[in-house]
Amino acid sequence: MRNNQAILLLLLLAMSRLSAQLPAGSLAPDFTTTDVTGQSWHLYDLLAQDKIVLLEFGATWCGPCWAYHNGGALQEFYAAHGPAGDARAQVFFIEGDPATAVNCLYGQSGCNSTTLGNWVNGTPYPVINDAAIAEAYQCTYYPTLFIICPNRKVYEVGQFDALKLWERATHCPIALGANNAGIFDFFSGTDLHEICGTLDLAPTFQLVNLGSQALTSALIQLRWNNTPIQDVTWNGNLPLYGEADIVFNSFSLSGTGTLETKVATVNYLETDDNPADNTRTDSFTQAIDFNSQEVLLRIRTDNFGAETYWELRDDLGTVLEHGGNEAVGPDGGGKFFGISGGPGAYGNLAFIKDTLHLPAGGCYSVHFVDAYGDGMCCGFGNGFYRLYNLNNPMTPILWGGEFEAYDHRGFGAQGSTNVAEAEADLFAGQIFPNPASEEIHLALQLMASASTHCRIYNAQGQVMFEQSGTLGAGGQDWSTSVADWPVGWYLLQLQAGQQRLTRSFVVGH
Repeated sequence: MRNNQAILLLLLLAMSRLSAQLPAGSLAPDFTTTDVTGQSWHLYDLLAQDKIVLLEFGATWCGPCWAYHNGGALQEFYAAHGPAGDARAQVFFIEGDPATAVNCLYGQSGCNSTTLGNWVNGTPYPVINDAAIAEAYQCTYYPTLFIICPNRKVYEVGQFDALKLWERATHCPIALGANNAGIFDFFSGTDLHEICGTLDLAPTFQLVNLGSQALTSALIQLRWNNTPIQDVTWNGNLPLYGEADIVFNSFSLSGTGTLETKVATVNYLETDDNPADNTRTDSFTQAIDFNSQEVLLRIRTDNFGAETYWELRDDLGTVLEHGGNEAVGPDGGGKFFGISGGPGAYGNLAFIKDTLHLPAGGCYSVHFVDAYGDGMCCGFGNGFYRLYNLNNPMTPILWGGEFEAYDHRGFGAQGSTNVAEAEADLFAGQIFPNPASEEIHLALQLMASASTHCRIYNAQGQVMFEQSGTLGAGGQDWSTSVADWPVGWYLLQLQAGQQRLTRSFVVGH
């Protein structure tokens, strides 16, 4: 999981003034400084020119810093996107140890500390000796890389190659044209993309003005499989790079499909000057089900097994079991610190087998974390995780390993209350027509007489219909009029005794 010559020991600085890295999306501390050639640089002036700024913090005594600095990634990045390339970015190397004299950067006599060579020779971008910048950015280990976007927000990145660094840089919002808005920092409401039963979501994102004209109005549409769920009309007054938080009302999904979020109009215009960042799509699939309440987990670590940590959680997020390096923990992914060991740490290229004991049938999830942020496969050992039905340990049901900092997977177990299992014995039939225009019908087959309670919710979670009663055993045909209902997505829930049936449908006139 390291892209250095050996395990990347990221050295903690023994200075109490340094605590933790800046949280992702923080406002980048401004600085004015001078490089070793005497040229002055002002961060906010560069950002005002819509430059993306990449900071490489290191120390002349740091072996991993020397290996990455001379690995060619930033030189290649700078050649492609610096002044001699498309001129969209600026790169700086910053020596962050306050005890290091400038001579150490040249590998010369007079260096008051350890230096591994000449850090200036062959470096096409500015080299700076300014520990105050490292302190402002709360660097707690070297090397540390930050990308700073033109909107002055800062994000830590790993020691990636030039292509991956640029891919991360393209996530920055960049001004273009007069009327332009985009979707950024989107969160669908869940880390899972496999739906067990139903999934309740309330997506959020930041609407960012990227145009020279003030953003005063936007229409945002939320669609599930091209069917309307919610429309949000935003009004305000955002200057260039101004942001507004957009929050959708909670709604439920089931089955397989695509959730699309779209900025449909900007300042009452149906297209803006850069539609590329106006749409966000998230795909969901139906979660698979295991046939028992015991699931076999097999793990093969890569060359850096100590960077792996995992958890098994129930549908409320409670951690039921965990394994791997507790020093990494559930939030330790992509922190880029090397950990040679810790409580529960796995060895390199190790095989681990564990039986997960699920307390009951239902919905669960497994979460894998990689401390460095490059997954378990494939550059540094072909690591993986695989989950099996206990009675068939040869054919995996769920598997992975090629991810970055986190991998979140949902699944069901025997006796779960999702549509695919428990309801099938009690309810047989279908909801029709779908889409509906005049009436919606639910054909039921009840195994026994039961007290029932039916509710239908719209996409905003409002109750559109509610009725209670008793239905006898056998075939039943239940219906209600939807002729006056708005076009959109709806969710029907029918409680019969202790079991519940959930079905979604669309009204389209």
